[in-house]
This record gives sequence, structure tokens and C-alpha cells, in this order.
Amino acid sequence: MKTVTAAGLFSMAVLFVHTATAGSFPTDVPALGYSPANMDRQVDPRRDFYRYAAGSWLRRTEIPASDPDIGGFRLLFHTLNDQLLKLIRASADAPADARDPQQQQVGDFYRAAMNTQRLDALGRQPLDRDLEAIDEFAGAEGLGRLAAQLQLGYGSSPLLNAAVGPDQKQSSMNVLYLGTGERTLNQDEYAKPDGQRIRELYLDYISGMFRALGDTPAQASASARTVLAIEAELAAAELTLVQRADPSANYHKLTLAQAQALLPGIDLRAFLGGLGVVPPETALVPDPAGLRALQKVVAQRSAADLRTLLRWHVLSTRVSTLGQPWYGLNQTFSLRRQGLEAAEPREQEVAEALGGQLFHPLSQLYVRAYFPERTRRDITEMVGHIKDEFALRLRTNRWLDEPTRRAALDKLGKLDVAVGYPEQWMDFSSVEIRPDDYFGNVRRIDNFLQRRQLVRVGQPVTIERFDDPTGTTPISVNAAYNPQRNDVDITAAIVQPPFYVPGADAAVNYCTIGAVIGHELTHGFDSQGRQYGPAGNLRDWWTPQATAAFEKRTAVLVDQYSRYEILPGLMHNGRLTLTENTADLGGITLAHAALQRYLAKHPLSTMDGLDADQRCFVAWAQMWAYKGRSARLRMLVENDYHAISSVRAFAPLMHLDAFHKAFGTRQGDPMWRAPEERVTIW
Repeated sequence: MKTVTAAGLFSMAVLFVHTATAGSFPTDVPALGYSPANMDRQVDPRRDFYRYAAGSWLRRTEIPASDPDIGGFRLLFHTLNDQLLKLIRASADAPADARDPQQQQVGDFYRAAMNTQRLDALGRQPLDRDLEAIDEFAGAEGLGRLAAQLQLGYGSSPLLNAAVGPDQKQSSMNVLYLGTGERTLNQDEYAKPDGQRIRELYLDYISGMFRALGDTPAQASASARTVLAIEAELAAAELTLVQRADPSANYHKLTLAQAQALLPGIDLRAFLGGLGVVPPETALVPDPAGLRALQKVVAQRSAADLRTLLRWHVLSTRVSTLGQPWYGLNQTFSLRRQGLEAAEPREQEVAEALGGQLFHPLSQLYVRAYFPERTRRDITEMVGHIKDEFALRLRTNRWLDEPTRRAALDKLGKLDVAVGYPEQWMDFSSVEIRPDDYFGNVRRIDNFLQRRQLVRVGQPVTIERFDDPTGTTPISVNAAYNPQRNDVDITAAIVQPPFYVPGADAAVNYCTIGAVIGHELTHGFDSQGRQYGPAGNLRDWWTPQATAAFEKRTAVLVDQYSRYEILPGLMHNGRLTLTENTADLGGITLAHAALQRYLAKHPLSTMDGLDADQRCFVAWAQMWAYKGRSARLRMLVENDYHAISSVRAFAPLMHLDAFHKAFGTRQGDPMWRAPEERVTIW
């Protein structure tokens, strides 16, 4: 669940976690989804509501050896993987003359990826063409052409990257975005003292990979230090996660000449020409300081150092498509970095790769097999209920002034929600997928996706739904708000337990999937989304008085969440997680209010000793039941815009009067929050 912004066009840090055939997901992990059996009624809900709601599940559940954590998202991820693998295997096994185009692509991708003997036999051969190009580049023009070659062939360059998206101030037109490259580690891991263990693991990993490529131990060790130093220098100069969350502060439209002046060491016209892009007059540069830091690296580092960085990018980005020893080295690094005891099965890894590459062909198979039209209609109907409730609350909101209220209602009225899958699927038919060319399949898909976007520079925006392979395809366990389109996509994959059960108790469904819907709707009005108007243009439509009232309330959330200690000495970052915490509060508030309107017409009796309100709040908490390894918790606290799930289970509830009434909390109880300290935003 996330908000899609322009800053998200460039990934700050990517770790490709590739593992082999050891380990599998155990079948005895207790299921999530509302169940009284997951509660611990020996716990007083007024003292520890999370343990009361989910204590039995927490007590009975251990984190599987091959997973970094366990909770609703992880459990659904494994359910989804099982569903997808059935479709993938069937596609691979079907006779060639009986397969439709989607089955051919999915099945042959799988067969190529699972042929590990061929991958081992090929060795480094798939990389040789690009490694030779790296050895041969010269000057700013050569570096520009090489950056383009790597972006088209690998999905990204470690230096400069181009992306296409709506102009944040003219959302109907596509513009060119320029940004720096991807790295393996998260930004904080390059500098913070508690990242030293990760940095040492990373150095060993890089060195081992270069040795396997043919470098001497001394060369490999020196190359590893060079890669880490350059990446750390670039990471230190770029926007932090909190800074990236402010779209207004990161809107920098430059002429191409101005952008070139920031980065004279890479010829932009050669770069764009290599991408097949006609150079536009202007480009958006969300992080000018990042480009300046890149220029410093290009200007001050030797050509040999730059080649080392580029070789590492080629090797590390495609390690999943290689055989041994590179694959095994990556597996070892990934396991040690995450503190895992075993690796996931290769089939599971391949299913994940398919979901990120052939996302619409595989989604078409999934929707046909697992997403009934009735579910789509039911969720669409609930969207209407939650949206209507939001409109009612906007009309009576006490802290909004009239001009801002009218503008908010206008924006909400124009906010579109799509459920399950797009009306028009992306056409992958031009991409050749071979049963014996894993590396080539991935390269051709990346090339197709890159060119498909880059050709749109300067063109009117074409709205495409469920098209983000990082989070909102139909087979992603997610829902997301896009501020530049003012719309929400609720994927087919998330509409199953623990988030939704067809025909289940309304109190449960409203406060699980209904709260997810409300969460996404309110993203359009949080500290990021409220900076965009109803047409998706970046503009301030709030009066100063409404802004001050809003920020006064969100400051309470920043303070509240910053007080939660996740590990000894590791405090939650209330500023980093503010937008998601605001949406969590808005989501459960809207869902509970909509439930009350439902109950007025359809009264529900007490079940399992709990009335409808109590079941609502228990269902919400159980949806977020969670256990994570220390390495996982630390990574999430430092890098995720969402609060840790175990905090999400109870923290927003403390602001709802109905929660305190339902469980009889009173002053002095740990779950008590005085009325004057409770925040009502939506």
C-alpha cells in the first residue's frame, strides 16, 4: 500500500534477493484472517490490545527459516505464489499447439529460468558483450552512450537514468525525468555505524563475484573497495527518504542545457540518442544535488574506477540469470544480510521474477483462474460505501474551512478507483520469449518496457491502470493511490484473506478490506497527496488556515509514532512514516463509520462474545499481526514509509472514541489516550 510519486520513478536502492532450492514455506504456519482462535482472551484489551487480538497467533507462529518475517502480507504472498506456480507449471507443460500467447511466454520464461544446467554451462558468456563495451568507452560521449545501453539492457544504469512520467504541474503531458543510478545497499547502510556489518558482507560479496569473473584476489579486493566508496559517496549526496516525500520541494524543471551543466561528464544528447529519445527542451530533475555528486565522481575518478563500477552493475543486476558460482555467491550474501536460515525454493524465485517481468501476461492467467467477477462487483460496491462516507465526513469536518472543503469534495468526486485488473491489458506479444535463454528473455523484456515508456517523452499522457511492476499489477499484494492521476488501483491479489473473505461478517470485511480502501482514498489528502489538485497537478489548493489545522493534527501522529521502540535503542521514525500513519488512521476511521451506517440497516448480533464494533477492531489488529527478524525490522524502520505492522495493529485505534467505548478503556490503562490527545483528521 503506497502512494506513487515522481520520486518513485528512480529507485534509490535495490537488492535482488536470489536464492536456490533449499528451504520451503512450511504448511503448519497458522492462518491469518479474522478468527477468535487467534485471540488471547487472558490478556486484558485495555492493557495490550495487540496481544489480546492476536496473542494466540503470535504464540503459535514462528518465522519460517527462509523468510525475513511473517504476517498477513507474507502469508498472502505465499498463497499467491502457490496459485501462480500452478498456472506457470501448467503453461510450461502444455503442448505448444494448445497454448495461448500468454501461456507460451509464461511457460517458456519458466523453462529457461529453471534450466540451471544450461545457466551453469553458459558461465559469464551472456555478459561479455556489455563487459567489452565497458572496457572500450571513452569520454563524455562514450559514457553517455554506454549509460543508455545499460539502461535499455539492464533496466537501469549505475550512473545516469532517464524516465518518463506526467509533468507534476501539467499532468496531461509526459516529460523526461533525469536521475542517478541504482545501488545494492540502502542509503543509511553506506554510512551509519550500525551498517558496518552489512558493508563488510557487501565487500566480501563484491570481491567474490569479481574473483569468479577472473580477477586476482588483490584486484577483486581493490575493486570491491572502489565500488563501495563510489556508491557511498553518491548515497551521501542524494535526497533522504523524508526529503523525497515532499513533491513540491523536488520539482526542478531545467532546460536541457542547464541539466547538462550539472553533469558535463556525461553527454546528455549522446545518452538520449542511445535511448532513442529526441532531446526535449526541458527535463525534470528531482535531485539536482545527486547529479552534482555524480559529476564529481565522473570528473575525479579514473576511467578504471568508473569501469569497475559499471562492471559491478552488469554483474550484480543480472546475477539471477547466471549460473554458478555467481548465483551461489549472491544467495550467500542475501541470506547473511537478512539473517535467514535457509533459502526459498528456486521455483518461488522464478515465480517472483515472472511477476515482475511478464506481469500482465501472468496476471491475465491469474485473473481468469482466481478472480471471480462477483468479487470485483462486491469490492466495487464497498468502494462506493467508503467513498460516500468520506464525502459525508468532509461536509461536516470541523477543522476544514469552506474553500478547502469545497476543493476537497471536488477532488474526492473526481477520484477514480479500479478494482482487480485493467480494462485494457498491456500487449507483450512483440517480446520474444525463448525456452533456452533466461538472460536474453529478461533483457528483451527490459528493453521493451524501457522503449515503450521513453517513446512517450513530450506526448500526451495515456492512462494505464495496474501497470507498475514494482507494486500495482493485478498479481501484486497491494493497493495504491497515484496523485498525478488522482486514482486508486486495488489489485486482484489483495482481495483474499486476510484482507477479504467473500460473504464474511460485515464487521470484519469493513474493517479489513474496507479500511484498506479508506486508507488509499485518504492518501489523496495526506501531507503528500494534498499537494496535488483533482487533475493531478502539483498546486496548493489549501488555505493557510486549513494547512495549519492539518499540520497541527499530523504533528501529533509524528510524536506518537516516534515514541515506539521497535528494537532496543531503535525508535520508530514518525516523520518518515507520517503519510502512511495518516492513511491508516483515515482508513479505519472511514471503515468503522461506514460500518455504522451498514449496521443501521442490517443489525449484526454478538458473535464469539464480541459485538460488531469489537469484532471490527479485533479484525483490524489481526490483519497486522506480525513477527520480524531483527535485520528485517531494522531495515524497515530505516527505509519503509509504513510503520511496523505490529504498531499499525493498535496505534491508530487509540484515536477512535468508538475503540475506547468498545473495550472500556479508562485513564491509567496503557491503551488509554485522553480525548484531548486524540486526533480526528478525516
